[in-house]
Amino acid sequence: MALNYKPLWIQLIKKDLMKVDAIRLAGLITNLMAQMGKNKPITFKNFERISMYFNALLMT
Repeated sequence: MALNYKPLWIQLIKKDLMKVDAIRLAGLITNLMAQMGKNKPITFKNFERISMYFNALLMT
């Protein structure tokens, strides 16, 4: 089964955010977002950062 980050991109659109906003606010590096754009795997640590970022967004 191939990786697919489409749900993440949809959530960014719903929140009227761009990838650079997620990079800045979640403390990610641009290479990580580039990997995700190509549907390549990321570490669980980075996945956790992204999850925490979106959980914080949902609380607001």
